[in-house]
Amino acid sequence: MSTLSWSLSPSSPLTSALGSTASTNISKQCPLPDLCFSLNIPDSSLQSGTGDFFLQITGPTKYAWISIAQGEQMDGAHYFVMYTAPDSKNVTVSTRIGKGYSPPIVTQDTHFQLLEGSGVLNGTMTANIKCSNCTAWSGGSMSLTKASTSWIWAHLTATPLSSSDTSLKIRKHDAYGSLAFNSTSHGGADLNPFVRHSAPIPPNTPPTSTSKPKVSHGPPKRVVIMYTAHAILACLAWAFVFPLGGIMIRLLSFPGLLWTHAYLQIAGFCMYTAAIGLGIPLSNNPKFWRMENKHVLIGLIIFGLFFLQIFTGYLHHVMFVKKGGRTIWSMMHLWSGRICVTLGIINGGFGFQITHKGWESWEVKTYTVFGVLVWIVYVASIVIGENRRRKRITVEKEGGGMLGITAAGASTSQSEIESGMQTPQDGQEKEVRKMGKMGLRERL
Repeated sequence: MSTLSWSLSPSSPLTSALGSTASTNISKQCPLPDLCFSLNIPDSSLQSGTGDFFLQITGPTKYAWISIAQGEQMDGAHYFVMYTAPDSKNVTVSTRIGKGYSPPIVTQDTHFQLLEGSGVLNGTMTANIKCSNCTAWSGGSMSLTKASTSWIWAHLTATPLSSSDTSLKIRKHDAYGSLAFNSTSHGGADLNPFVRHSAPIPPNTPPTSTSKPKVSHGPPKRVVIMYTAHAILACLAWAFVFPLGGIMIRLLSFPGLLWTHAYLQIAGFCMYTAAIGLGIPLSNNPKFWRMENKHVLIGLIIFGLFFLQIFTGYLHHVMFVKKGGRTIWSMMHLWSGRICVTLGIINGGFGFQITHKGWESWEVKTYTVFGVLVWIVYVASIVIGENRRRKRITVEKEGGGMLGITAAGASTSQSEIESGMQTPQDGQEKEVRKMGKMGLRERL
């Protein structure tokens, strides 16, 4: 197995890079006026289909990091990430592999060198890279003989990282795009082709190739709207509407409570169904396939479980009235609901990971704090409700015949709750129904 070799400091001062060089063909793309990438594939690599290529990255130190990657999308791309070294005179280059749409993972399998001309001069970072095994990597490959090769780039505008750690955790980009190097990159000796081109590139330098790079500062507006709507609907459903229905049925008592609970759950289900309708096309895009992502899988599982919730919820209430207590349908309804609410709140956090939002973003902070508080209240309501139910059953058992009266009252009470009938004028019957109402809620 070959070993990784590199040099974090230029072998000679940056200004010495203005010396002579062999005649080579270089394709240069500048997606931004102050950000350029250049590629050369020497004759020996073109003939064999494998071997070396030479890559140059240049950009100002106002960018905390700059990256270029082989591939058309993040997933499976092979990254070269450049940032300033601790002495602020040299640069560090880290190679990484894109896994899904999370931050790329550091790889030690790339065999590359930093060549003469790499460093920082007059506020511009330059990395002259020779890669010896970059035609194939874990998750992808690139043919050097093709007339055009596809790449993606990104950067983050922030203070310099000033680190020699190639495993350094980097924050999410604030601009990205795609570009292609054409056949003007083909030809030349297997030598550093950038010794004449490593001086800082002046602003507004046009690309030397005829193809215009595609520049993007974020996903299309339509996609952003879909992501935002999906997040709002799903978060409201699982971190507010569904838990609220569970809290109310345990802690409150008023005419129409059961129907209010049912309507809330139906409203939450409609909201979540709309969120699923937006999420599936976003995850099913062939270029951005996410159907195997844990957020998507958990979301679909919960969606399926909720159909079971509707069925068991109906049987739970019907059989409760018929049997005068909980049945297997009750336990299925109660516990599947509790599991769904917990998974739904957690899954919201997994969703933010897809969009690369970290703890520093206000959206994640707000959702986390609110979701945790709601879940705590939700669990507390379950504990309080179960304690009330146990005490009620104990009192009924100790009262002997009162159990039958209460059970009958419970059935009448549910009918009253669901139909909105007025309470009877007879004081004794009114009291029995009042007890029945309490018994129904506390034994559900």
